[in-house]
Amino acid sequence: MHLLYSFCFTLGFLLALPYFLLQVLWHKKYLSNFKQRLGLLPAALWVSAQGGIWIHAVSVGEVLAILPLARTLRQKWPERPLFISTTTITGHNLANQKLGGAAQVFYFPFDWRFSVRRSLARVRPQIVLIAETEIWPNFLRECQLRRIPVLLINGRISDRSLLWYRKIRWFMKKTLAYFSYCCMQSQIDLERIRSLGAPWEKTGVCGNLKYEMYSPDDLEEKIEAYRRLLGLRSSSFLVVAGSTMKGEESLVLSAFQELRRNGPQALLLLAPRHPERFKEIEQLLREHPFHFIRRSAISAKDQPDPTRAPEVILLDTMGELATLYALADVVFIGGSLVPTGGHNLLEPALFSKAVLFGPSMSNFREMAEHFLRKQAAFQVANESALAGKFIELYQDPALRQQMGRNGYQILTAHRGATQCLVNRIEALLSEPRASIP
Repeated sequence: MHLLYSFCFTLGFLLALPYFLLQVLWHKKYLSNFKQRLGLLPAALWVSAQGGIWIHAVSVGEVLAILPLARTLRQKWPERPLFISTTTITGHNLANQKLGGAAQVFYFPFDWRFSVRRSLARVRPQIVLIAETEIWPNFLRECQLRRIPVLLINGRISDRSLLWYRKIRWFMKKTLAYFSYCCMQSQIDLERIRSLGAPWEKTGVCGNLKYEMYSPDDLEEKIEAYRRLLGLRSSSFLVVAGSTMKGEESLVLSAFQELRRNGPQALLLLAPRHPERFKEIEQLLREHPFHFIRRSAISAKDQPDPTRAPEVILLDTMGELATLYALADVVFIGGSLVPTGGHNLLEPALFSKAVLFGPSMSNFREMAEHFLRKQAAFQVANESALAGKFIELYQDPALRQQMGRNGYQILTAHRGATQCLVNRIEALLSEPRASIP
């Protein structure tokens, strides 16, 4: 089974190689992480004879989700080194930014046995935690051979993944058996992973880590600093379009243009999901009748001219969106007007913000349905409906506030996943096992 899988993985890598080479040439991507993905980790990586805790979080969303858990684990077991691996460059940068002082951050290995073995031999973890549904058969098998428990945390099976996994259920059943335990986000996810062959006694629901959000202690100070930096006034009406995807920005701009006809004080903060698209979106903005500015062009010494304030701010920086949601009057969830499955609703809910999203929310279906039931969000079918809701919420501050309160109540009512996972991790760490190889 593993020989066939390794052959297919290598074939897929070779087929994708031209794309990676183009990314290297055009965007200088992947050069910095290629060695680490082959298992050649930095010599400075600190390990302990007692064994550390390795958390794998593939990209930005997963890194944000595991932050509360990572900090809790650091407090509970300060003697154990904490390792965070990611796959994407943006995820790696965010992990360094948020946890660099408390964890050692590196790139997850390609799923070849030689690269996996190098990484495991260097890190020598006592336990591995894999966020969401990163299922890498060779990695899981090598962990089992070393008697390293692997815990799936915040597990979820999307509609698209379920269709694919069902076609290879025989393979999934064998692979899922390598997990020591699968902690799923919801009952639906639990039923799905069991239907794929995961042992019933090794699966359960722990909740969604993304609900474990808390405002930073210095939030008010940060909000005021950003308010001054962006030149926001008390009369400003800020719409934040977060994590927008290709083909979506033009729809948002069209809806925002309708809003501006009704509310000239309206300002749009446009935050594309992928940094490599910043230049593309800048060109798109030049084709629209908006006065815009890039966030990276704004500094404390060079703030927007109040006599010609921008109508659109392109957020072309990383790590700021989550805090900037706190300044918003209305938040649009990107990836939902185009068929990509949407993004997390909870970041704006943390700050009690009114939320709008489109028809494509398959990645967060259960959460989106809950927000709609509790009247914490509106779902729109297209750009025209989005414009209508922008205008409605602009004209009705009380409705915005009530939606925000409803969303925050959903967030607080679903906390508890961190403690559930800590209990499961503690149980696995206490089980007898062979010495670390």
